[in-house]
Amino acid sequence: MKTDLTFEKVMAVFQDFLEESGAYEIVMTSHGYTTLEWDDRCMEWTGTQLCPTPESMADALIYDLTGWLEYKATLARRELTYDDLARVSVQRQAYLDKLK
Repeated sequence: MKTDLTFEKVMAVFQDFLEESGAYEIVMTSHGYTTLEWDDRCMEWTGTQLCPTPESMADALIYDLTGWLEYKATLARRELTYDDLARVSVQRQAYLDKLK
């Protein structure tokens, strides 16, 4: 399936999320773009993923976004409710729509 997705478009779509969360970054490495996840408690990078294609970057960021939205819904103080999951799904879909 051929798409017109570019790294620049993916980064633009997720820019607000990246800025708001403060936990995720995208860096260019000698092997290509890599997503990083920072853990404030451990004071270290706890997650990294090489993104060889724009589609792989979009997949990685959608996964990170979903976790971030779920965290924001509960602040890790309670279990997610069906209403929480429905709101997360709507927010997630808005990002997916922007990628098209």
